[in-house]
Amino acid sequence: MANPKKRAITPKDPAEALAQIESPEIKWKVIAQIVAGFAVLWVTAFMAKPFVGWFGIAVVGALTVAGIGFGIYIWRLTKRQKVILDIMKSATDPEGRKRAIAELGADADHDAMKAVAKAQLLAGTDPAEAQRVLEGVDLKKAPAVVQDEVRAQLSLLYLRVNRARDARTLTDEMRLDRQPNAKAKAFYAAVMAEALARTGDADQARKLLDTYSEEDPAYAEVRPMLLRAQVFTSFQQKKRGLAKKAMETLAEVEPGMLAAFMMKGTQPEIIQLARQTLSSAGYAPKMKIKRS
Repeated sequence: MANPKKRAITPKDPAEALAQIESPEIKWKVIAQIVAGFAVLWVTAFMAKPFVGWFGIAVVGALTVAGIGFGIYIWRLTKRQKVILDIMKSATDPEGRKRAIAELGADADHDAMKAVAKAQLLAGTDPAEAQRVLEGVDLKKAPAVVQDEVRAQLSLLYLRVNRARDARTLTDEMRLDRQPNAKAKAFYAAVMAEALARTGDADQARKLLDTYSEEDPAYAEVRPMLLRAQVFTSFQQKKRGLAKKAMETLAEVEPGMLAAFMMKGTQPEIIQLARQTLSSAGYAPKMKIKRS
């Protein structure tokens, strides 16, 4: 059978990707359950007053104050996330991207959430600057829920330029149980697995990837990242067939990501497989024109 006509690789539309990001919302059902739980605690405390005195009521009071304080913190954090996401969603074209980066840039050096957003907007056009922005974040001062997001995004940038050891240093500090969002958790797992595989712990990487199957529809948005991690993990485990299958699937899902496998410093076998996969899939490699 003749090879299909060569196609150019079309990069994923960043505006479309941004439009698919879910806006953070207050989980009113969860709040109602928490309020109901505190109501039960107060009723129990007053019923037990003849036995434990005012001490039990004081303990419940302290827990209630702490709960209210935490609720206010989460509410403010959610509002900030929504404002930042609205700025990001305005970046639907080059001009909109410039405006969004400028708007985020004013406080990005002191605001970890804005730094992450700015780095995501920069990553496609200026990954070196995106890396600089994330490296400038003081993780000790960043909100706990944002720290792992900074680590994950910066690790991904390191992996793309073959700085696997630097990525591993960051991913070793990450914990999946701190991330409640399923898609974000799968993204973290993909970055962690790739860092593990590329620094000699492929078996541990495999265990992690087996927990987050790339075929699961719930992880559709991060499927390319899971497949990328599968390629590196399978190669390190000397399972060339699985690596080839993962790369072929990636060529169908997000062919533009295969260019990352051909960067200087990548294993020659992986570079060769990436070229063969792109050619078999009918994508034309970029030709360099020599000018006299």
